[in-house]
Amino acid sequence: MKTGGCIGWSKNQLGVQEADPTFVAQLAGDSLVQSMKDDKVFKAIAAWSSCMDGKGHKGLADPYKAMDQGVTNDGEPTQESIALAVDDIDCKKQTDLVKIWFGVESAIQGKQIAGNKSQLTGIKEQHGKEIAAARKQMADSAQ
Repeated sequence: MKTGGCIGWSKNQLGVQEADPTFVAQLAGDSLVQSMKDDKVFKAIAAWSSCMDGKGHKGLADPYKAMDQGVTNDGEPTQESIALAVDDIDCKKQTDLVKIWFGVESAIQGKQIAGNKSQLTGIKEQHGKEIAAARKQMADSAQ
């Protein structure tokens, strides 16, 4: 058995210097949470919820609740889950929710990028080195 399992062995072979794997995910999570508190997004979600309520889908506070409700036990779609998905899309179009939310979250992420440029650049450079090492390793083993 290899130290660290297959992933640990692969990282060792490629010389991966483990960039903080949670940093980018944390930024993404923070931007989502911040965007949901924005007044424009809050109002658009409320309009979406009202639209869904009007289509017979009661008590859905946000699109995440709709996704939860649409999940079936066997993973196969039902008529109800299909109707929910179609109504969700229709309400998102009617309320312009996706465009509004995207705009707000993109602005937040732009500020995050500017404020963390050096760390993000370092992560990007490290990923580039890892990809180059992986391609070289594949080319060498193919010969």
